Amino acid sequence: MNSRNRFLSSILLLLIGILIGGGYVLWQQGNFNSNHSPVRYTTIKRSNQPVLADSDLKKLSPRFLFKNIAAKVKPSIVYITSIVSLKRGEDGDDDTTTHHHFWDHLNNLRARTVGSGVVVSKNGYIVTNNHVIRGAVDDGITVKLNDKKEFKANIVGTDPTTDLAVLKIDANNLPAITFGNSDQAQVGDWVLAFGNPFQLRSTVTAGIISALNRRVQISGELNSSLSINNYIQTDAAINKGNSGGALVNTSGQLVGINTAIATQNGNYQGYGFAIPSNLVRKVTRDIIQYGKVHRAMLGISIRGIDYSQAQKLGLHSVKGVEVVGLAKNGAAEKSNLKRKDVILAVNGNPVNNMNELQEKIAVHHPGDTVQLKIWRHKNIIERQVKLGGVTPADTSQMRR
Repeated sequence: MNSRNRFLSSILLLLIGILIGGGYVLWQQGNFNSNHSPVRYTTIKRSNQPVLADSDLKKLSPRFLFKNIAAKVKPSIVYITSIVSLKRGEDGDDDTTTHHHFWDHLNNLRARTVGSGVVVSKNGYIVTNNHVIRGAVDDGITVKLNDKKEFKANIVGTDPTTDLAVLKIDANNLPAITFGNSDQAQVGDWVLAFGNPFQLRSTVTAGIISALNRRVQISGELNSSLSINNYIQTDAAINKGNSGGALVNTSGQLVGINTAIATQNGNYQGYGFAIPSNLVRKVTRDIIQYGKVHRAMLGISIRGIDYSQAQKLGLHSVKGVEVVGLAKNGAAEKSNLKRKDVILAVNGNPVNNMNELQEKIAVHHPGDTVQLKIWRHKNIIERQVKLGGVTPADTSQMRR
């Protein structure tokens, strides 16, 4: 065999070795498939039917209930516009003719405010915040329904101490909202806020109840000694124009009237506040029936309990509200309550701060009887108290 044939034989053996070695490696890795395969045809599944039925979605999260709640509640929410008069302050100076004409001109200036309201009866009663319609001129309040029908509204009555007002329009067969029991609301519950923020009508936002029994500093009449300052806190977005709108639970029931926000810039920053529906219901019914609110009173002055005071009173934990004064001949004194009594519950519902106790009493009428659970001298006692009403004596004759 000549040298040329030997060279070709060597090349052939080398190639055979490479093929055998490569095949062995591929066999070890189990990789006999190509990285790319030809696509002849494919189909994309499309259907108008949901993959999961509504009943399945409801089991996953209350979030999927929101569209149904919105459809149910939105017809009960109204858009309110008020024409208000801009009047001079009490410290205006009328000493000169120039000043006189200036202030006369200022008294004739008007502005338009907007807000929200909730239909509470089929025959046209609507609840909103007092600050939404405060200062409105005669025939200056207009209510627009969800179906865009417009009505002039009359003020039935207002209660500045709760920042609530009731309006009446000449309409029937309206979609009235269903009230829920705000005492059953719990932190973490899903809620939806309905209203008209920034004149964006029929807006719905969602969040949870982030706290209960909040005391919020609001300017004006709400800081009076008779104010009821006990709010549901929510992180559902509430902005200007939401005032007077509804806060509802996942059953579509009203649990609060949206009233205020905690903010440093005037807009939503994570916290909104609503008046509990139990208080709204009582105030609304009073205004419709009597034209004003009949406020029940225990006839006591109170303070909250801190850790130090709980130790002094022998309490096992920090809870309840301490009685520090009694109105002469008031409901509490007549029922033999004493200074340093700690009220733990009203009709079986625990109270742990002053505003919570005030709200629990405010939902009643003068003459109603409530059952108080009291801590006295390291013992628990029960007292039935027939509630009184608001009189000058109730707020001025406290014995401390």
